[in-house]
Amino acid sequence: MKKSIKAAIALIFTVFTCIFGGMNAFAWVAADGLVWIRYTNAPEGTVFADILLKKTDDDKYASADGKASASLVIYGEDENGRRTETPLTLDENCELAKYDDGYTSCLFGRDIATEYRIHSSDVDVILDEQKLKNIDISNYYGSFKVAYCDEKGNVLGVTEPVEPEYTDREANFYVNADGSSLECQLDHGIDVGKGLTAIVFGTVIAVCIIAVLGIAVIAAIVVTIILIARHSKKKDKQQYRQ
Repeated sequence: MKKSIKAAIALIFTVFTCIFGGMNAFAWVAADGLVWIRYTNAPEGTVFADILLKKTDDDKYASADGKASASLVIYGEDENGRRTETPLTLDENCELAKYDDGYTSCLFGRDIATEYRIHSSDVDVILDEQKLKNIDISNYYGSFKVAYCDEKGNVLGVTEPVEPEYTDREANFYVNADGSSLECQLDHGIDVGKGLTAIVFGTVIAVCIIAVLGIAVIAAIVVTIILIARHSKKKDKQQYRQ
């Protein structure tokens, strides 16, 4: 009897775990303290990319000095496949620091980022989340560009500007540069509260609840039948002995 009850409980627990674990796949959390810059067809010698933001009067994110406001780290692998982390230091008088075509460097001109994580063809710009979220960049500055730079901060090329959507919803912030062209995608995830998505999501939840209740009822019935059968068999044995 105890084994049957334990088996039924284990079955119900497994079903609940699978269903509600699957429903958790709908949960979505944005990395709103991060900007991904991914680039292709960059000029030869490109080591990293920086965001060039539109100049504004009385820029509230302007840095207090001309130095880089964030650390730069180049991530790679050695001959044994182990990850390497190489700091990159740029002079405050480098070309990127002085660049100005109506758009100027995020790294040198603003106190926004805390770290640039540089990979072979992309850069993760880690933002100071106490000051702003990634959507605040496009909401405040509007359009921006991307500058391709070498290890000394020389500007090897600049993309055309792009103007992302204005939004107050959290998002993953993807910047895709391809040569001189530039795209920006704000991924807001799945909005389960509107339209067809809401209907589908609601249907999935309803089906899951019905399935769980159905399995629980069936399991309870099966356990009850087993217990009754065992009780009857035990009663018959006792009567036979008498």
